[in-house]
Amino acid sequence: MPLQRLQLNNFRLFQDSIFPLSSGTNLILGENGSGKTSILESISILLSGNSFRTKETKECISYNRDFYKIAATGVLQNKKLQLSIENGTNSRLKSSRRLGENAARKEELYFLQIVMAKNLRMIDGEPDIRREYFNQLMFHVKPGTKKLYTLYQKALKQRNRCLKNNLSKSELSTWSKELADLGLELSLEQYSFFQTFKEQNIKYIEEIVGTGEFTFLDKLNITFSKGWERSKKLIESFEESLEKDKAIGYTSKGPHRMDLTFQINNKKASSNLSRGQLKILILLIFLSNSSLIQEITQAETLLMIDDLSSELDTNNLSSLLNRIVQSENQIVLTGIQGEEMHKSIEKLTNFTQINL
Repeated sequence: MPLQRLQLNNFRLFQDSIFPLSSGTNLILGENGSGKTSILESISILLSGNSFRTKETKECISYNRDFYKIAATGVLQNKKLQLSIENGTNSRLKSSRRLGENAARKEELYFLQIVMAKNLRMIDGEPDIRREYFNQLMFHVKPGTKKLYTLYQKALKQRNRCLKNNLSKSELSTWSKELADLGLELSLEQYSFFQTFKEQNIKYIEEIVGTGEFTFLDKLNITFSKGWERSKKLIESFEESLEKDKAIGYTSKGPHRMDLTFQINNKKASSNLSRGQLKILILLIFLSNSSLIQEITQAETLLMIDDLSSELDTNNLSSLLNRIVQSENQIVLTGIQGEEMHKSIEKLTNFTQINL
């Protein structure tokens, strides 16, 4: 069982609050401004040390208080898990993570997936959103790719410095070759993981469509763009785009420009699905990838979804909630109290409801 109990002291709106969590689906309901998203934020800070709302977590301290503390207990790998983190106006962030009798690193805890408004633009938004999501998933499944990606980014920074400052041809050539060698290796790793990612997601959604649900997702396909011309070696692409790269001051081709395209029946999903339908597709992808993580790494995952009910009608919301509660992973949802939400959950079992 993952997280079982969450305690917040002087965190945002919460002075001293305790929330029991189940190992399955947890639904937090409340009006706008009641603190639903703040609970998700506290879990994010507790597990990762970072907030998805602010760069400086001191801003989470309640008004007229000088510190906050977040604590949680649970079970991971059949061992007792104890987590705490605190920050003060005049002190630094302090954290404690213990698994059984030993200290635990962040990487040893749950794989955390967070679905906020930004993530709901993953299919029709900027490529950076898709790359960030894809990389986070790949780094967890294939940890060695993170080191390779870091080396590539360092070489990319050096090549961009040469381009921007119009440095010598020999120095530029050295960094171009280094970047091309690392880039080819990284691209092969990206494509290898993409094939696993694609197979898992298409299989998962095809099974759902086969039951008669979400039939607008029939014939899903996902394609991969490696970030430069398919027919050319990366070093050749660097050479051909050299004048353009000098003019703009950065490297315009390479695996740092990789992208994914989601299609339905050979048409771009971004152009042919409604906002609500795109949201359903994205949420199903997150659910599918929780299973992917568990199958490959045996790691437990925690999926958090903010404002689940927005842009969804009652029928689609009910169908999606049914899929969510069937998940074997811990999930924390937030939603606004209202008639549509209550109609959607009245027939559900096996979930914990928290009212704010």
